[in-house]
Amino acid sequence: MKSMLLCNYIVGALGALVGAAIMNAASAFPMAFTQNGPGPGFWPFSLGGALFAAAIVLLGYTVLNKKELAEQTVALTTDSNKRVYLLMGIIVVFCGLISVLGFFAAGLILIPAIMLLMDFHDKKVIAMATIGTLAFIYIVFSLVLGTKLPQSIFLG
Repeated sequence: MKSMLLCNYIVGALGALVGAAIMNAASAFPMAFTQNGPGPGFWPFSLGGALFAAAIVLLGYTVLNKKELAEQTVALTTDSNKRVYLLMGIIVVFCGLISVLGFFAAGLILIPAIMLLMDFHDKKVIAMATIGTLAFIYIVFSLVLGTKLPQSIFLG
């Protein structure tokens, strides 16, 4: 068992770092509004800013409530938390697979993996949800918006 105070400091610091990194990476892309809407860096930068702001709010709350938070404990090794850690690992693997296999092939792995992790085992529904989700993403982003999603390094 760890104190909520320590956990808040860790989550706040990591959130601020990740938010700043997202804003830094997004700043390499145009953000200006055009007749077609905001540039490609606008939304990632905004989300990074929101994460950074939330982390700062958490850190401020933690500093103001040190005594109460130091007395609260957090159980990090419950079965529910282990499932969250596994989901985080699946998402990290997905991010790595995107550059190797491409977005859609990685999605064919990610969506069923998450559904199975959530104890959903109906293979027909998993297949329909995976195909439907990827088809929706293809139609909206590739066809309607003309966005080029990451492709496999082997197709490169």
